[in-house]
Amino acid sequence: MLRAAVLAVALLLAAGRAVAEAPPGGEIGYVFTDLFWSVYQTEDASECPRGFNDGPREQFAALYPEPGRLDVATTQLAQEIATWHPTTEPDGFPFYTVEGSYAYGLDLDGETSPDDFEHPDGTPGIDNAVYRAVGCIIGFRGPDGVEHIFQSKAIKDEAYNRMMINLTGVDSLADDDSVTVTVYRGRDELLTDATGEEIMPGGTQRVDRRWGEPLIREAPGRIENGVLTTEPIDELVIPWQNLQVPSIHRIRDARFELRLDGTSAEGLLAGYANVDTWYFQLIRNDSTHHLANGQISAISLYKALRRLADAYPDPATGENTAISTALDVRMTQVYIIDDGAGRR
Repeated sequence: MLRAAVLAVALLLAAGRAVAEAPPGGEIGYVFTDLFWSVYQTEDASECPRGFNDGPREQFAALYPEPGRLDVATTQLAQEIATWHPTTEPDGFPFYTVEGSYAYGLDLDGETSPDDFEHPDGTPGIDNAVYRAVGCIIGFRGPDGVEHIFQSKAIKDEAYNRMMINLTGVDSLADDDSVTVTVYRGRDELLTDATGEEIMPGGTQRVDRRWGEPLIREAPGRIENGVLTTEPIDELVIPWQNLQVPSIHRIRDARFELRLDGTSAEGLLAGYANVDTWYFQLIRNDSTHHLANGQISAISLYKALRRLADAYPDPATGENTAISTALDVRMTQVYIIDDGAGRR
């Protein structure tokens, strides 16, 4: 027993040293395996005291209680037109936003205002207006929400979504006051165990230079107590395909906050999402049928996103075009190869 205990302590100490030491060549890469909008939720859904929002099925039944008396053009097609050509005009339905005080995310603007949340760890000034919009929609809540399941799954399963970061100039994964973080798009499948479900560290990813070169971004960062934080990236473009429909997200002032070790990274990606890009990714990747399964009325949600948008005002109209957000992100260590292949 004593020998086993001594061995266990030795292994823990060795693991601690491995984390504190620099990775080989001062470089380590990680690939995204999980990515989804950060949603703080309680068991009793106290953050949604008025309940959850209705979806397109419920709204359709309220609008057309006797649909057999109307033609398709004035019912189904009218709703599809309103989905694909959204407006900010009221639709006659209540929309329930989050009323709780807590949210996951980061302080993006360095200020604390009445519209901000508090992080569960007590940090004030959290900016996450996307959460305020989607937190009372069943489809965005985990673990069973349709968006939570399928869009998260797509990040891992579909090579189109293969995003990764590479850290260089790393003296220690525990503390380093200056590292460089480069965002790339990869072009390979993920390394898994025999089940095909568990992503294994140590795989290889080749940088996509043909289609992914415009997506490459670089930002300075620092590591403190094993947590990487980066300076804002002006505009991070994230490929996001679900159900084999290619799309993207655009995140302004994007920054990472990740807890690192030699095999994984986990934390937040936060910034200001372009409202139109956010919305059209949703409806491009999910038909009204799929949205209905999560009680997601795209028509009502667009109006909420526009109303809650809190950054980047349009010079002509003064209306904000971006909305603060945070995403939960998990990554697995990979070896990144940039051989220049695939250039145009």
